[in-house]
Amino acid sequence: MNSTTHGLADLLTKEAIKDVKARYCRFLDTKDWKGFGTLFTADATMDVREDTGLDPVTGVEAIVAQVRFAVDHASSSHQVHTPEVELTGPDTARAVWAMQDRVVWQPSKSPVEGVGSITGYGQYHETYRRVDGDWKIASLRLSRFHVDMHPA
Repeated sequence: MNSTTHGLADLLTKEAIKDVKARYCRFLDTKDWKGFGTLFTADATMDVREDTGLDPVTGVEAIVAQVRFAVDHASSSHQVHTPEVELTGPDTARAVWAMQDRVVWQPSKSPVEGVGSITGYGQYHETYRRVDGDWKIASLRLSRFHVDMHPA
């Protein structure tokens, strides 16, 4: 493989990883929990303790359950920007995404007492692994820089 071909292959791989993250936002906001679960490796970990105080979870079922609990009774919009994708091996990668989300809970459905909605700003720190030809999220850590909390 010459350097041009290798460069093109790397670019296509990075685009495939970006597609995974785009589907992450879409499936989360449309509450497509089956589709959302397909984005993770079987042994994936999710660490949102900085945001929620909850311990990290492992496995697709636990990840879907944690996210579903947080937003199932809310309208949400998750946006990711300025991806920094680094290929760390032929079947592994890591990425940092700037993020902003808006979550508006139905009346009395917020997991946070007295809060009706939030607007959050931060970063996703993730690792990816290619499984049977498909890129999947192997680990996700959410770091928050700021959260605007709006009363119920």
